[in-house]
Amino acid sequence: MNAETKEQVQKFNKARSNLALVVVFSMLNTLLTAIDTGLSFPFSATTPQVAFIFGEVFAQEFRNNVFISVGLVVAAIIIGLFFVCWILSNRWRVFILVAFILFCLDSLVLGFLALGVDNISSFILDIAFHFWVLYCLIIGVVAWANLRGVSEHEFTTALQGASSMTEINPVNGMSQQCESAGYYPTYYESVALRADDKKGRILISANYEHLQISMKRTRGLTELIVNGAVYDEITGIFETGYSLTANVQSVRIVGTFKPTDSHMYLYANDVLLAKKLRLY
Repeated sequence: MNAETKEQVQKFNKARSNLALVVVFSMLNTLLTAIDTGLSFPFSATTPQVAFIFGEVFAQEFRNNVFISVGLVVAAIIIGLFFVCWILSNRWRVFILVAFILFCLDSLVLGFLALGVDNISSFILDIAFHFWVLYCLIIGVVAWANLRGVSEHEFTTALQGASSMTEINPVNGMSQQCESAGYYPTYYESVALRADDKKGRILISANYEHLQISMKRTRGLTELIVNGAVYDEITGIFETGYSLTANVQSVRIVGTFKPTDSHMYLYANDVLLAKKLRLY
């Protein structure tokens, strides 16, 4: 996999991370509006709050609180659409385009509201964050277009943040044939990124022959650790699908997280060493 493909995958993943933030803050702002705290945060969709406020207005006009419930349901549906786009875009990348279209419509609603008031300065922060999210989603859509010919396996592998590989005397290009046969020779040996700092939470661990293997999570960083050294890593506030890999002492190690079934898997030379359900 070339560097350009990895760069496009990183851009796509950045767009998904920003979309996840939109979902979280949209839920939070709708809740804050519902309990009338007078507080709100940027990085949120506008239409869910507008839907709830309209529900309150109709409830007061017709003296029927059912409109408040309707407003909440509509707000939840809108947030749910963004959430579904975030979930499905991990498997079907075209949903990043759907999310972009939805957020464009949301931005039009924000623009309409801003133009309808005398003092537009109260909307400046929301408008600025909407532009930022649109920018990130545009980058994600462009990345999706550039990745349309990339297989799902290549896409998932590129999420890993690519471990460094040092070539050691490849023989007649046979490593690929040996790997497909289940034998992982020492033609390519991973280089350790650094020593493990012993901080963080162990997500999954196992032993294989002379190797102690684990995956660890700390402060937005997930690491693949073998015998006390970090060999691969991926950063991100939200964990999506990823695969961390390393070749250590003739052993091919792969640690994966699949959000579709919420499980982590740890392999050595295609042997499943450990499987763990991840709820957080």
